[in-house]
Amino acid sequence: MPAKSKSLATPKQASSDKHLYKLHGLLLPQAQHKEIRRFKRLYDEPSLHGTKVWRSSAVLMDYLLQNPIKKGAKVVEIGCGWGGLSCFMAQQFNARVTALDADAALAPYVEFVKQLNDVKRVTFQAKRFEKITKKDLQGVHTLIGSEICFWDEMTAPLFNLIKRARAAGVKRVLIADPGRTPFLKLVDLCDEKFECDMFGHSIKKPWKTEKFILKLDN
Repeated sequence: MPAKSKSLATPKQASSDKHLYKLHGLLLPQAQHKEIRRFKRLYDEPSLHGTKVWRSSAVLMDYLLQNPIKKGAKVVEIGCGWGGLSCFMAQQFNARVTALDADAALAPYVEFVKQLNDVKRVTFQAKRFEKITKKDLQGVHTLIGSEICFWDEMTAPLFNLIKRARAAGVKRVLIADPGRTPFLKLVDLCDEKFECDMFGHSIKKPWKTEKFILKLDN
């Protein structure tokens, strides 16, 4: 069981911290931030690479700014990590976001990022790909994820989740990745079964980087 936490820092207190950076108007903590270090002392450490906001999330944010979803839509982020992408969706598009991750230890990290940005419309749940049901996906407009297909054993469960999402009526799936082999296998599976696109998208700030985005419209 995780240790009991003290109250989180308020946005006003945290915004002056040198271990914060801004990404598309979103305040995000670095790993050296005092609250992040405190969480690591108080809680079980995240075990599935939920250790920072990954650059693929920044690329997907930039893509979404250029290709926005409708305001107020219902969104599910899978493999949400610290919840940066979820908070971005809520902040930019007034989306109602369910942030899902297999690692329950990420709950305080997501809550902290929410508080930093005064975001209310994000709800965290600990749930693995294979446990996400068609019922969970009812009414969802967009399913998103970044750097969530990094092991070979993730490809099949993620492909099956995409099939359930389409059957549930999810309008769009967007997954960003550096181009790892398991992700490319997922793209091949989707290309065989559905119409899909994979394309590169680059940003110059806060880092110069290019990632790949898998896009499926239903």
